[in-house]
Amino acid sequence: MRRFPASFFACLIVSIGTLVTGVAQSADLEGGMLEWPRADMAQALSIYVSRRIVEEEVPGLAIAVVSEGEIVFEQGYGSADLWGDEPVTPNTLFEAASLGKPVMAIGALGLVRERKLFLDVPLGQSLNEPWVGDDEDHALITLRQVLTHTSGLSNIVWCCSNETWTPPGEEFSYSGVGYMYLGAVMAEISEMPFDKFMRLNVLRPLNMASSGYSLADPLVETVARGFVPLFFPLMVFFIPLIVIFVVLAITSVLIVRLWIHRLKLEATDFYAAAGASLFVTLFLIALMLGFWGFLFIVAYVVAFSVFLFLGTLVLLLVFAFLGLLGPGDGTLAQGQRNTGSVMSLVAFALVVASSLFVVGINVPVPAMNGDVVNPAFSLRSSAHDLGLFVEGVIAGDVSSPQLRDRAFSDAVDIGNGIGWGLGFGVRDGATGRTGWQWGSNPGFESIMVIDPKRRAGVIVLTNSAKGGPLVQEIAGHIMGEAPGWSVP
Repeated sequence: MRRFPASFFACLIVSIGTLVTGVAQSADLEGGMLEWPRADMAQALSIYVSRRIVEEEVPGLAIAVVSEGEIVFEQGYGSADLWGDEPVTPNTLFEAASLGKPVMAIGALGLVRERKLFLDVPLGQSLNEPWVGDDEDHALITLRQVLTHTSGLSNIVWCCSNETWTPPGEEFSYSGVGYMYLGAVMAEISEMPFDKFMRLNVLRPLNMASSGYSLADPLVETVARGFVPLFFPLMVFFIPLIVIFVVLAITSVLIVRLWIHRLKLEATDFYAAAGASLFVTLFLIALMLGFWGFLFIVAYVVAFSVFLFLGTLVLLLVFAFLGLLGPGDGTLAQGQRNTGSVMSLVAFALVVASSLFVVGINVPVPAMNGDVVNPAFSLRSSAHDLGLFVEGVIAGDVSSPQLRDRAFSDAVDIGNGIGWGLGFGVRDGATGRTGWQWGSNPGFESIMVIDPKRRAGVIVLTNSAKGGPLVQEIAGHIMGEAPGWSVP
């Protein structure tokens, strides 16, 4: 067997250290990793990303880098499902969430090129029946306002609100509902369902073969499993429960004191508040998240509650064994205070405190059904396919080079160097103007950054709610910018 000298391993460690250090410093170098030799970039990213997903507890990540108008690097890291052994590849499907908005925007600009839509003509003129609840706003909201998030519509996309919250055109307010409105308009103009229109007019021309705003049932199983920290479903349940209970409890106190005219409060006075707050909380969760989201939240809340109950019971048994629950059987306790209730509270508090060590663990979220179609969040796509989309944007495909340029130049200012163009956020940084969009569904975080001047871009997809800072960090190293592709 051939033996390698110690100097070989020393050189290897130094080389790896140099590559990782280079990644850490790349955001401070002009042009970022895009200016590196491609082999060096690929090697450094493979080492760096593999380490960072472990540190950040992100199960899987996929990346695609575009330079000079074409994909020059794509790679998957980690696992598509912590409960399986399926590795992430560049072709692994993720819930791309809001990354579907700029994809949709390019489709809308394609209709502008064909003069079937117009940037500053009210969208309502293309509909036979009003979609926006307010007739006056229905006659005002334009395509430009939807794409720049100045339509006045809300971002409550799970239980659609079609009423405007602010007057159209007056201020920036990120709106997924605006894209739902645009999806209805595009479907009526094309006389086909929205997801079919996007597949025929955007995804297929750009060779995004595996992507879709809807998916056939067999493909749903191939989407990476999303993960969130356990405290996420617990907060979704307990925060509204506590808030609603406090409001109803205060109302109960006022009723007892001011209407019934009883000064002493009884525990039974709060039973109705407790029951009503539980019912309202469950109703809101079902309304906002749907049936599977409801089951997901309730299952983890029940499991956590059982953990608290059993943990408290075990501690009480330990306290009883140690004689901490008060006088033993057959002894006189006159003048002594029974400590059972106090120790029960102590046991419960200790179990709650110990739960802080487990509420950060990753737990899976239910997969989105294949027949869910929502322009605001239902795109399922891969790093490879979205890299092809970046190529298409740079080339001016589907829309046109002129409309592509306007997508980045016709922007409303938000502040701190951030604006919003026609379907893309824009950011003026050290390397110039970049277009961008983040994606965030429960269990998924992602980012898309495009530099049209350098004909470059990056896609980073993760299957973890913990991945938000990491995708910004990686994009920053590659593009040569500090992280900050977000709304101030």
